[in-house]
Amino acid sequence: MSLRRNNYIFLGLLMVLFACDTKQDFEGEFQNYFIKYYGEDGNQDAVDMVVNADGTALLLGNTQVLGRNKRMVLIKVGARGEVLWEERFGAIGGNDENAQDLEPTADGNFLILSNTLYGTDPSTNDNIYDFKVLRIRGDGSVIDSMYFGRNGGRWATQFAYGITALSNGGFAVTGSSADETIYEEPMSGASDLDFEDLFAIGFNRDFTRAWVTVEDVEPRGQSLGEHIGSGIKVLEKSPSEFYWFTYSDGLRGIDTQYESNFNSWVLDDNGLSVASVAFSGDNTREERLASAIQVPAALGGGYYEFGTSAIDNGIVVNPDAWGDLYYCRRNSTRGLIDEGIVRGLSGSFLAHAVAPAVYSSGFLLLGHEKTTLGSTIRLTQVDLSSAPRWSVTFGAFDKNSRGAAVAELPDGRILVLGTIELETQRKIALFKLNAQGELLD
Repeated sequence: MSLRRNNYIFLGLLMVLFACDTKQDFEGEFQNYFIKYYGEDGNQDAVDMVVNADGTALLLGNTQVLGRNKRMVLIKVGARGEVLWEERFGAIGGNDENAQDLEPTADGNFLILSNTLYGTDPSTNDNIYDFKVLRIRGDGSVIDSMYFGRNGGRWATQFAYGITALSNGGFAVTGSSADETIYEEPMSGASDLDFEDLFAIGFNRDFTRAWVTVEDVEPRGQSLGEHIGSGIKVLEKSPSEFYWFTYSDGLRGIDTQYESNFNSWVLDDNGLSVASVAFSGDNTREERLASAIQVPAALGGGYYEFGTSAIDNGIVVNPDAWGDLYYCRRNSTRGLIDEGIVRGLSGSFLAHAVAPAVYSSGFLLLGHEKTTLGSTIRLTQVDLSSAPRWSVTFGAFDKNSRGAAVAELPDGRILVLGTIELETQRKIALFKLNAQGELLD
């Protein structure tokens, strides 16, 4: 099985040739394949993407001009990558916004999740965040919004990673908090090692809170993240049952090495059912979940988890450690089908996103790869057993580029959203490729 390394060497060289141009490259009659850059002065970083039924796409990112605060940017592009409109969110001169997730709702609107930075806790040196939710129309105008202010002041801080639109018109948000007092610690003397606790919160359509996975009053529940970890995604099983996909350590009995694993939980409309936890991962390594999706029926249904597996260093897991790409495939009730390192790929990676590839009967895995002087975007297509079919790379080896989101179009073509570092700035980049990951018809 060839991974066609000539493909990604060619594409990497191609990006070097065009790295000096901050305009939308490959202008002309290219509609089946292209590379486009988006952004103003300063740095723009890609975060997430939603592809609409009409072939247009919404690109979410962050933008920051030197000397100003970071703001969210939302760009709608057409099938050729042309900009249809562009909106920014967040006050000029206000607090930094960190756009995190973009999700469509059943009524044709969209939800944007952001973390607002309010400063640093002088006693712990932790950044203090509140998360924000914007509900927007398809034209980018804001319908309404909400802040979640550290659970009414009962938490020190939190950082949200994923938002999910629910069938009842509400939504769920999940992430982690650096406030280690949220849960009781299961081991004596463990509190000094507890850096993050997981959380998931359900909200009604009117932004009132429907449920939460942690207790606000004593006795608090047992810690779900003994040392480090985060909630990544809540997926709706039914209107009254949800699967919560997370990673954390210290959950498999005596924890002497602090290995982190993927773990998933069953939630109901009252919160957490701890008895239904399911694990995946190698107990001799550190697994950090990056993305979890519901698999379409055409690919067998169930769930697919994707993340990074790093060698255990014997201490608390480093969430930014490079490693191998790791997957876990589960059935519709989270029963384990298969898991392991994605074989056949050499290098050190950080995982970002997974998407179904129905046209090609497989999955698209997006991450970035460490180079001697920086990082490049790596896109890999795997078959239903997660064996690689091909792998391509974008970006210059001496710059820092990273993936953000990937999607398959109905005709099998592929859209990749990422951040490309050019000579002096970072730009949001959109790649339209054929079904083999090539800039060809």
